Amino acid sequence: MRFSHSIFALLLVLPACSSTNRMLKAQPVGLSPFFEQPWLAQDARAQLGFQKIWTTPDPQLLAQGKAKRKLFIAPVTLRYLRPLNRAFSSGEVAWGGVQRREVDVAVRLREEFVAAFRHSPTPLYRLVSQPGKDTLTLQLAITELNPTSPKGNAVVTVLKFVVTPVIGLAAYFTKGNMAIEGKVVDSVSGRAFFQFADNESDKLTFINLRDYQPYGHAMNTIRYWAMQFEQMTRSPQGWKVKDSGSITLRPN
Repeated sequence: MRFSHSIFALLLVLPACSSTNRMLKAQPVGLSPFFEQPWLAQDARAQLGFQKIWTTPDPQLLAQGKAKRKLFIAPVTLRYLRPLNRAFSSGEVAWGGVQRREVDVAVRLREEFVAAFRHSPTPLYRLVSQPGKDTLTLQLAITELNPTSPKGNAVVTVLKFVVTPVIGLAAYFTKGNMAIEGKVVDSVSGRAFFQFADNESDKLTFINLRDYQPYGHAMNTIRYWAMQFEQMTRSPQGWKVKDSGSITLRPN
């Protein structure tokens, strides 16, 4: 009964504040040198689910890009990855409780973007195995990757049951986050005609298996990013692409 009562209390508390979702949603991080002309980036959170986007002001390049329907997804680069910058993440890695898995996450990121196009019912682009003169190339970079703190979340979970589910807000400090940047370039000239960037942190949960997996939330975020990008490529201009939420009551 205490478990059901705790969930009920959580459901009451969270919607009580209309700014909760905005507060818990990760804020944009600084753009890396991977992102070209960052001063021209626009805030797209209200429309596309990605925090920042950029479209080339060159009408000829834009027209050429829009005319191509083949897409090569390049291996993800870690060249612009920043050091860990969250206290709990840094501590668990330093103590050996959590392993760095940037390469694995980069591979998974590319795999999910490939899967999003392959499983789409009406993809705008046909994926190809190598770039060519009639293709576009999607380049992706991971710029931040702070793992979730399993030990910290274990303590928070106990407090949720013993004290109150509202203590779950303390998970703000044990959260991990992942930030990416991407750009679609002409495969021959290498010139970018569209770019995007986003940062996501762990969702607020009552009890969720991903809270005890260092990269569980990151893997979930990757899947959402891939689906959002694929949907964005085939959505009519002005069409809203739904962003992922900051709260979930699902157990996995």
